[in-house]
Amino acid sequence: MAVYAHRYLYGQEEVYVFEEKESCVLLGKLLGKKTCLSMDHVLDAWDLEDGVVTESLVNGFFLFSFGSKSDMIKAWSRGTVYGEGECLLVRKWCPGLQLDIKIMSYVQVWIQLPDLDLDLDGQGREEAVHIVASSAGQPIAVNFSAGGGGGDVISVCIEVDVNQPLVSGVEVDDGDGGFWQSFRYEVSGFCFDCGRLDHKREHCPHHPRRRNRGSTLNNSTYGSHNLAPRREEQYKRQAPVHYFSWHRPAAGWVKLNFDGSFKGRTGRAGGGGVLRGADGSFIAAFAAPLETSSALMAEIGALQNGLRLALKLNVKRISIEGDSKITVELLTGKREPKGEEESSVMSYTRQLLEGFEETTARHEFREANRSADHLANMAAEAADASMEWHHHPPHSLLPFLLHDQLSMVVPRLIL
Repeated sequence: MAVYAHRYLYGQEEVYVFEEKESCVLLGKLLGKKTCLSMDHVLDAWDLEDGVVTESLVNGFFLFSFGSKSDMIKAWSRGTVYGEGECLLVRKWCPGLQLDIKIMSYVQVWIQLPDLDLDLDGQGREEAVHIVASSAGQPIAVNFSAGGGGGDVISVCIEVDVNQPLVSGVEVDDGDGGFWQSFRYEVSGFCFDCGRLDHKREHCPHHPRRRNRGSTLNNSTYGSHNLAPRREEQYKRQAPVHYFSWHRPAAGWVKLNFDGSFKGRTGRAGGGGVLRGADGSFIAAFAAPLETSSALMAEIGALQNGLRLALKLNVKRISIEGDSKITVELLTGKREPKGEEESSVMSYTRQLLEGFEETTARHEFREANRSADHLANMAAEAADASMEWHHHPPHSLLPFLLHDQLSMVVPRLIL
């Protein structure tokens, strides 16, 4: 199996990407104290039918070439594999991936929302679950199944950053005093000290005292109460794989990619976005903290900041893309605002649209919106100051811009 390195120039920067030609391949990254991979443990977890060939790369990266597509999807959808002192993260290989730990940051996990009582039906119920679950990560799919006590078990597949602590719950404002909604994760385990997925408690590098045998830490935030039984039917399904890439706007148009981020663990929110021309060239970008406690309001705030920046730069025709389906549907009129706050912010957003000669808006998955996602996370983790870049993007954004400029595809498992 061959891996090729390619050198590209983006502006004045050199960016290296890797390409591999075979199909049915996953890229793995081993995290933890060990540098060798126990394949017996991995194979037991994957339970493959047609086998796999493993090739060690550099810095704890591995390539797994599967004998069949069904085996590849089974291993991918299984998610993180834990061993003794280490864990293996996997993602689908695609041309253009850089062998950097940042590409392995997000993994898919299922969470359960116990005792969540929603007096709603149909689409409204699913939308409410999305909003609650977005405090823990980016929602991908919602599942309602019958529980043993007669009620529904509400489960949500989300993407979480393994470099950040898991969110144990969120305070929900129901207009009647509010309540605390806990999250239970369908994983085999995680660190009960720091809340991260990439190691277990006894190997936590963030709490050195844990290394002393017999020492204990009093931490009531995380524990076995944050775990939920793994429902095997979620992993036996043969979920389809779809491929996404960023596309340039039409001639005479400017594309705005926007994204909002709300960190339920810290309560911080931010929005980011990038403007690019018909040839894919960088025009401007922004990253700004936002004062909100709602993921949806963070998305709308990011959209408003992007529209204001485009108007300031005298953009006439703007193509809008974001990975918040609710925000895009509110913008296009496919969804009615709920409550006074949504109505007010959307009224102002539509006023901003009137400043353009022509506008379009569409929903895209995060895989085609990674540049804006990066800026939104930068904003949520930054200080209070807003940032703007004109003509020259920030250095950390360069790999994402190059990826988009080359129209490289990113796979997504649609559950």
